[in-house]
Amino acid sequence: MSSYEPRYPTSGITLKTCVEELRGSCEAIARVQGGTTYYREEIEIFRTYAEEKQLFFQSEPIELGRPPDDEGNEHQVWFNSKSSTYLKATWPDFYGMLVIHRNNEEPKASPIDYLERWQLHNELFGDSVEFLGVTQSSGAMRLIIKQPAIIGNPATIDQIDAFFKNHGWLSFKVNNNQAYFDPQRHVVISDTHRGNIILMDDGLLAPIDLRVQLLSPSLFDTVKKLCSR
Repeated sequence: MSSYEPRYPTSGITLKTCVEELRGSCEAIARVQGGTTYYREEIEIFRTYAEEKQLFFQSEPIELGRPPDDEGNEHQVWFNSKSSTYLKATWPDFYGMLVIHRNNEEPKASPIDYLERWQLHNELFGDSVEFLGVTQSSGAMRLIIKQPAIIGNPATIDQIDAFFKNHGWLSFKVNNNQAYFDPQRHVVISDTHRGNIILMDDGLLAPIDLRVQLLSPSLFDTVKKLCSR
């Protein structure tokens, strides 16, 4: 780590390790309960893990002290021109939405779902997202990530559709939104609008902020049926 870079709470632990350890905790609890962990349970699993690993910032990153450069449904965003990176902070106690869920499940993503989403983003699309830590105010948590900036222009809808289909993804609709399914990895993605996929100067497409979800076995048949319509 360069001397001018701040030391983040997660400096000694990778995003991949965080996800593996958190999912391991969920699986252990699920085995005892004979089912799967629920949204509220995963909130507490994450909070306990973050406390044990000391992942909470002692003071907020300096970026959060100034107005964001951009904001959306899931994040506030700050651009660092020196490092060509974006710092993204989730809204308090909100970690995005799941691509698909069962009727009796919470549609919101847990902090564990959120981190797994970015780890899958790294694995599938060659991104280099880092999890920096957690801020907390009045009990509300915000997860902080850092992502390299991508130079280019928004891809067209046709380019986006061809990009996924040419790489073996199957298309389907969920809640009237376009989504894609990788039958080999059992992964689904959505939020594939033009602002989230960049056409770079070399002609390649770079996804930058997709919802990515590893399917549970209970949803596998549902998604396969949706893809066949």
